[in-house]
Amino acid sequence: MHVTTGIDGVENTNFSSLQLSQNMPNPFEGTTYANLALAVAGDVTVEVTDITGRIVATRSFSSMQEGVHQLRVNLSTAGVYFLSARQNGQSTSVKMVNRGNGGVDDIAITNNMGTVASESPKSSNSPKYTTPYTFHVGDQMEFIGYAHIHGEVVESEHVVQAQQGSEEIVLSFVYEGTDAQPCPGTPTVTDYDGNVYNTVMIGTQCWMKENMRTTHFSNGDSITLGYTATNYSEPYYYDYFFSDIPLEKRGYLYNWPAAVHGMDTSSSVPSGIQGICPAGWHVPSWGEWDALRVYLGSKSEFHCGGCVECIAPALCDSVYWTAFSGSCTPGNLTGNNATGFSVVPAGYFWGGDSDPYQCYNASGNRADFWSTTLSSGSDVQTGPRYTLFIQYYLSNAAMGGVFENHGLSVRCLRD
Repeated sequence: MHVTTGIDGVENTNFSSLQLSQNMPNPFEGTTYANLALAVAGDVTVEVTDITGRIVATRSFSSMQEGVHQLRVNLSTAGVYFLSARQNGQSTSVKMVNRGNGGVDDIAITNNMGTVASESPKSSNSPKYTTPYTFHVGDQMEFIGYAHIHGEVVESEHVVQAQQGSEEIVLSFVYEGTDAQPCPGTPTVTDYDGNVYNTVMIGTQCWMKENMRTTHFSNGDSITLGYTATNYSEPYYYDYFFSDIPLEKRGYLYNWPAAVHGMDTSSSVPSGIQGICPAGWHVPSWGEWDALRVYLGSKSEFHCGGCVECIAPALCDSVYWTAFSGSCTPGNLTGNNATGFSVVPAGYFWGGDSDPYQCYNASGNRADFWSTTLSSGSDVQTGPRYTLFIQYYLSNAAMGGVFENHGLSVRCLRD
């Protein structure tokens, strides 16, 4: 925060417009106060709305005198709110954070604090001299910041110092990591078919913990069950029901048109991709997959054998993988799944055989996930797209490139 807030010192202000001071205290425990300064007498409407725009409390005050009035706001539910005032086409508002229960949702005027000084800038009628929260240069001040992190209101470290004038105050936030735990506020997510997926927090990313297994797009349109993989434009899903891996774990395999249904395939930099992911979720870009790899590489608890790139065991479930003797590989069946990401080797589908059931490949050996990112130098219409893949005999999570007619697993990332 910088001292240059755009709000002049109250004691030096000759009010020429409607002004609402920041409420005090803020955050508050159910009850807070704010000063409303009127340059001209008249009718004023004051209201409190929540962060969705819903009006929580409203009051219309008739024939208010010019000057400064103190408002008392009571709120019964914790949350983020906006206090607003309107008069003669003018409006002013402040943001408030409530952490308690004030019993009711109400706005009231507690007193008229006096007329605004029009000549003397040091008038004792200024709000500065009537608010209980006075300030003088040299006073010992305490600064506290609040932020929403993963859906939680987090308090900054406190800064206590004597305030001497224009200064920069740095507020630091310390937040305990939630790796391998359900996403705060979103422990599960449900697709159009009603399938419920667990979530997992890794770094700052909130992921689905299982592969998608819906047969509908998020808008309700059905997806065709496919038996061939020769089409680059029609959406299909593929079900390898001979697999030893339960559907709830392996999910379905989807070709590119199904995974990102609705995107503009003429663009090499797609945006707003929804496809099969529920609202508020999306198929990750390669940059988002890579951010996951980089984060795991930065945390020693996700390394295998002290190797920064050996993160596959931390991502993989310890079952369903083909056995392999190499250390730090999913096939060694010692995967610790430390991230909770729970990757299983669902394999992939391709169209190179006349028998559709011979087109399922690498079940038990490999996991492949779509990204939205076009492989460098590739044709926009046909791909290939960058993918993340994990092999039973490799210790890392690598970048691949797969054409859009193939069927791969899909994991969704929260917006």
